[in-house]
Amino acid sequence: MKIISVEKNSLAEQIGVLAGDEMIAINGEPIRDPIDYRFHVSDEYLEIELQRQGETVILEIEKDYDDDLGVIFEEIQYRHCGNKCIFCFIDQNPPGLRDALYFKDEDYRLSFIYGNYVTLTNVGRKDLQRIAEQRLSPLYVSVHATDLETRKLMLGIRGDDKLLEKIEFLTDNGIELHTQIVLCPGINDREILDRTIDDLAKFFPAVQSIAIVPLGLTRHRQELYPLQPMTPDFAAQVIEQLEPKSKLFKEKLGQYLIYLADEFYLQAKKPLPSAERYDEFPQIENGVGMTREFLDSFQEQIASFPHRIKQPIRLVMVTAKSAEPVMRQEIYPALARIANLSVEIVPVTNRFYGDSVTVTGLLTGQDIFNQLKLIDPADLVLLPGNCVNFEGVFLDEWTPEQLSKELNQRALVFDDDWNSLLQNLNE
Repeated sequence: MKIISVEKNSLAEQIGVLAGDEMIAINGEPIRDPIDYRFHVSDEYLEIELQRQGETVILEIEKDYDDDLGVIFEEIQYRHCGNKCIFCFIDQNPPGLRDALYFKDEDYRLSFIYGNYVTLTNVGRKDLQRIAEQRLSPLYVSVHATDLETRKLMLGIRGDDKLLEKIEFLTDNGIELHTQIVLCPGINDREILDRTIDDLAKFFPAVQSIAIVPLGLTRHRQELYPLQPMTPDFAAQVIEQLEPKSKLFKEKLGQYLIYLADEFYLQAKKPLPSAERYDEFPQIENGVGMTREFLDSFQEQIASFPHRIKQPIRLVMVTAKSAEPVMRQEIYPALARIANLSVEIVPVTNRFYGDSVTVTGLLTGQDIFNQLKLIDPADLVLLPGNCVNFEGVFLDEWTPEQLSKELNQRALVFDDDWNSLLQNLNE
């Protein structure tokens, strides 16, 4: 791996590592990527093999266990997905987005580092051995179906990728897995879904969770496989099918194991489960249980809300269509009791992806702008925290700052800290 910079006063600088060097091995073990580096650099004695302008350079150092050398590596190339999943959301992106939104990663290293979901279709024996040796745990696995014919159809693969054998190897070697099933009506539901869950449950406790998430269909599906959207009736049927099964797992295993995405309850107009139903929220990063966590956090903060704020403030809360009823029933009443605070909840229709996409995480800056320009201006616009990426950018490249400028209104990506927000409004 190529070293692009060496931190000042670091161990690497002290022993003579230079920017531009290529790190070949540590203690004789090849360094192929940051995971290899992190695994081998923790040793107290290191013999580091470098390539420098075509010459081999060997450097040695004794250090404290886990001390880092202080080098920055060039970005490595990650594996591209070779599957042709019939429900792939990336295939449904419109043209003109940033390149990263068209990249289909399928790399177990990203699964370990960032929690990205992978299907394991491109994982071979050497990969499995490395995962076990380096304890790359937990991993996040998109399963979708264990029935071979269904799996081949859904992933667009021709042969048997031996998924269950791979899971058996990983779990036998102490690797923990979080799994997900993207549910496509009429394809991997009902009996196929039961079989998939039962197959995965055999590997408990190494398989720690099974998330059931609905497929997402955008208006950009020309010439793609015909799929049926999730309807309220379908959502209700899935809840009815899986709740008894999850309760049985709770009795036998001590946890529910199956966790349904929030959209199932919202679409079916069923009450959201309590926090207890989500155990330790193992799939919260996948959005499963996010609404319950949001509501419980709000309820815990209500007791500290002021009875009034000093100056009249108009607050607009942006949400998506699916979350609107919950926001009106659970959030609005408590805020409306605060004197001088006027609150409006604005559900934004997703024109960018199509009105069938109703979740906050896929809202765009331009759709929010087009909705808010039609209503009275706000003193403050609250944006859902998951509608921008870690760089603070919407899917359509807009930023909250750009939205604020276009609206001539202050827009804030909200972190769910109501007390701090109300305190700032009161100053």
